[in-house]
Amino acid sequence: MVQDKVHLLAGDHVISRECFAGYVRDALADFYDPGRLQTSPLVDLLVGQVATSDTAASSLRQFLRKAIESLKPEESVPFGRREWLGYRLLWLFHIQSRPIVEICEELGLSRTSFYRCHQEALEAAVSYLWRIQRESVATDATAKAGGALSSDEEAQEEAIKVARASRRRSTSLNAVLEAAQHTIQPLLDEQRLGLDIQAPSSLPFAYGDPAILRQIFLNVLAEGLKLAASGPLQLAVTLDEEETTWRLCGLEGFKVIEQDIERLPGILLSRSLLDVYGGRLWLETETRETWAIAFTIPTAKPRTILVIDDNEDAILRYQRCLQPQGYALRVAHSGEEVRAHLSDALPDLVLLDVLMPQEDGWDILQSLKTLPETASIPVVICSVLSQPHLALALGAAEVLRKPISEETLLATVKKVLALEDTVG
Repeated sequence: MVQDKVHLLAGDHVISRECFAGYVRDALADFYDPGRLQTSPLVDLLVGQVATSDTAASSLRQFLRKAIESLKPEESVPFGRREWLGYRLLWLFHIQSRPIVEICEELGLSRTSFYRCHQEALEAAVSYLWRIQRESVATDATAKAGGALSSDEEAQEEAIKVARASRRRSTSLNAVLEAAQHTIQPLLDEQRLGLDIQAPSSLPFAYGDPAILRQIFLNVLAEGLKLAASGPLQLAVTLDEEETTWRLCGLEGFKVIEQDIERLPGILLSRSLLDVYGGRLWLETETRETWAIAFTIPTAKPRTILVIDDNEDAILRYQRCLQPQGYALRVAHSGEEVRAHLSDALPDLVLLDVLMPQEDGWDILQSLKTLPETASIPVVICSVLSQPHLALALGAAEVLRKPISEETLLATVKKVLALEDTVG
């Protein structure tokens, strides 16, 4: 196929679309390296002449971000549908810098599918940037973005860096909501406004930094207070399998339009933070007079732990310790029940007591480590017996001697699952 050609803005050289695509691939790989972005040929092709290297790198980064965002489906397309795959893959890989293994797990892809889908999505992003260059839109974009970053833009950039660098963990949205409500209450009291929260008693967990998640809520609530109509604000929560949707209702339409809510610092900052976590933020009209701010937070898929134990007190202790941390527990009292659970779905981790009446835990351990479909599942031995060398020789990941403190149990579970994520 004959490639279209485009002239470099800085000279008379001619490049092919294939070469242009290579520049885009390299720039995405260097997305957070301002030095390398500054030397990218795309600076001349898309950005043009700028005052400083920092401005050039930042402007090019905005072009790359918009190229990825161009793949985002319409809001009417349910999140998680096939149409979202290209956008989510590029965003997770290049903007969030997530490992390929983690992305494959989140999107349900094999490594082969990842590379194929990445190439398809990258081609679509290249087409977007190629069209911009061909239509000479870069000149107008440079005129608008040629100056230094504003303080709000700098805050967004810094927030994204902090969110990307922060340690993520399974976080209770109930706890995040409670903390945000407690923090914002003095402001509610000062403005004599109420906040009516309509949420299920038990919210799912999200995967992120609790402080970052709370800041998202605080930003939305604080900006919403400035735009409140006469009545109390209402924060309504709906759930589905992959995300939670939050709507802050009761905003006065005139104030929303007059203050240009989309440009308010708190809204911009929350949108940037949600982008890092794979969420979205948008505006909705409720009635002719009232508006709502809506945003989504993806839910964390709970890690499943199969407890093989006949002691009800031990089982209750496991449930009390692990379920509040977001783990899903399944219980088997016998080998027959173990087989039934394994035929239903494989767990992420097994807690095994080797001393059970009429059951030999050693046989269960050997069976788990011998069968190909279960051999990779980590097993933690939890027993009154003290035979760690035998357990480890048979394939156990860790050995804990009963009675086990909740702190030791939780730390061991986190350690073993984290190791599996690293190896996986």
